[in-house]
Amino acid sequence: ISRVVNLLSTKLELGSPMISLYLLKNPDHYTSHNFVPFYWRTYRWDKLIGLSSALDYTHRPSQHAEINLYNWICLFYKVAKRKNKIEDESDLRPMRSTDSRKKLPFLADHPLFDTHAIATRRDSSMTVPNFIGTLPRPDKDDREYYCCTMLTLFCPWRSGEDLKKRDQSWHDAFEEYTFCNQSQLVMKNMNICFECLDARDDYRAQLKSG
Repeated sequence: ISRVVNLLSTKLELGSPMISLYLLKNPDHYTSHNFVPFYWRTYRWDKLIGLSSALDYTHRPSQHAEINLYNWICLFYKVAKRKNKIEDESDLRPMRSTDSRKKLPFLADHPLFDTHAIATRRDSSMTVPNFIGTLPRPDKDDREYYCCTMLTLFCPWRSGEDLKKRDQSWHDAFEEYTFCNQSQLVMKNMNICFECLDARDDYRAQLKSG
């Protein structure tokens, strides 16, 4: 019982620096980039349910037709429209750079077409998708699944037919598509992450065997 009480007591104690941060409404951590949760598995059609973020991309504004999924997550986000759409004098004034950005509507088939729109991030260059769900590896996982994933992330699409032909394999479609330099760099960095994880596991195995 004493151990339990002591353990609970330590959990109740907070340092004065942390308390002051909360009282001053300051963040308890700082990052150089803005990390956006990216639920990858919602883009797998066998797992697609409800109003997933996949619908936001497939029904994105026509102006965004040539933007791939990875960049679209970095550049844009969904916002609710104002309930009162009556224009007043403030709406007619020239928009300053610090004012709200122009919002674009979803395609008419989107379930939230009447209530939501797409806005541009101010800090898009500092925004990084935080993948929730395991991405496939190019060297160990199913090659078809890996090619499908990379095309889904880095090739603009609204349906699967935009990514490959019906009688074409994902591997052939992947080899045929020309990825931009930025997309190739991101894919390379993903592989570096896997290599780091392998090195970590190898090091732990050496420690246990040594």
